[in-house]
Amino acid sequence: MPHRQIVEDQLYADQINKYRINWKRLDEALMSLYPALLGSPELFPIVPGTKLHRLKLVGFPGVPPLSIFFTLSDTQIVIKTAELIDLEE
Repeated sequence: MPHRQIVEDQLYADQINKYRINWKRLDEALMSLYPALLGSPELFPIVPGTKLHRLKLVGFPGVPPLSIFFTLSDTQIVIKTAELIDLEE
């Protein structure tokens, strides 16, 4: 299993700031998913027609439902962007 580093793209940071999401709460929620993300990132579904994988972050207190999109290589998981999820869809 390759050792990968998680890197956050500037667009991701811009989206989180745009949505006014509390960074501390978001980091706490993501930390709970890091074992799965680092252990088997390829298991997260790929968005059709792209190279982006999608991680859904739902049910964490203080964090709105989010889709987090990332790419991966042998050395990095790059968190590219985030979108709010409309749970009523």
